[in-house]
Amino acid sequence: MSTPGGGPSEDDYARLPEDLLAELLSSATDVAHTVEDLLGPALEMRDELREAAHALGLIERWSGGQPLTVAAVDGGFAVERTVAVDIALSVAVGVEGFPPQGRSWAWDDNQHSFAQDVLVHEAHNERLARAGMVIQELDVIADTPHELRIYDGSHLTPVIQLNSALVSSNPEVRSRVLNLADQHSLADAFASFTTESKIVAMPKYNSSRELCNVLQKEVGKPVPCDDKYLASLILEGGEYTAPQQVPADPWRQLHIRAHDDATVAERRLAVQLEEGLRPLKSRRLDVLYFRPADASAAYRIEAKPDLTRDLGRVQDLLASIAFQLTTPFVVEPYPQYLADLMAKSVGFGIKALQTAAQLSLARTSPQLAQSVVHSYRTEGK
Repeated sequence: MSTPGGGPSEDDYARLPEDLLAELLSSATDVAHTVEDLLGPALEMRDELREAAHALGLIERWSGGQPLTVAAVDGGFAVERTVAVDIALSVAVGVEGFPPQGRSWAWDDNQHSFAQDVLVHEAHNERLARAGMVIQELDVIADTPHELRIYDGSHLTPVIQLNSALVSSNPEVRSRVLNLADQHSLADAFASFTTESKIVAMPKYNSSRELCNVLQKEVGKPVPCDDKYLASLILEGGEYTAPQQVPADPWRQLHIRAHDDATVAERRLAVQLEEGLRPLKSRRLDVLYFRPADASAAYRIEAKPDLTRDLGRVQDLLASIAFQLTTPFVVEPYPQYLADLMAKSVGFGIKALQTAAQLSLARTSPQLAQSVVHSYRTEGK
């Protein structure tokens, strides 16, 4: 597109060169062939794998249940690397699902929390943003009054991010994480997350192969895919896999430690979180895959044994998830989908924050205003 004067518009400079795009699209056939090579064998084995799963008692039929009140929680973070400083923003959003017939809404509005920090340039600043995100997610989900609470991600996610922040070599990052932990009662919220049976985790992406390994041993040939894809192949609409305990690896290796130079308060927090981590390290967590309808993919659900060992509660869990699937175009429970959209708009939020800060500085310290205008790039999710 060109401007009226004949030159290229500003937007043209932000696009891929035409020749590069043409070459890129020419490789589409290669991509398609690679997908066929990777996923085709499992597809061809579908009937054999389904029979093997039936023989092992791995496929169950969803038989109804009562939809529960549902809320989902997700978070996002962004780091704006300006010329002079880093601006870190982390958010968490809680969204209520459609109430079952005869039930009322539990919230008047969506729940939210945010934290922002301005720091000198440092590679570990992203650890602070990630930790801030999960700290706020855990706070929101712990206070949720709903009968079913969906965490967008795996139970592994908060463990990884909190440990990464507490072992950071940057004392400023650790100090700010400690402040956030105090503000949001992290130790209690984390303990609730690892033990409360009303809280389930539903990660979109997962590379686990426990189900694949079981079935490939049964059929005596490789099953080259991951469990979520395999479940989508072998399950029919209204079926789910029998809940299985999470494997030893990586769950028994989970840990939350303090840095060697940590303060007393930081060490205390690490000890509290390590104590709260015990249920996950002891593998008191089960996994099942659920395919609500033939038109949908299978969902991975991580749930506590108190729920999965009670058939009635499993049926209610599955009924609740199916109830929140509104259209074929929304490929996850509605509140989880909406929470994800809101939280992942954090990039727009940090741009707004950056602009507002620049305008404020322009009035009080014009010579510093430019320091928060020019950015290297925005990083976040």
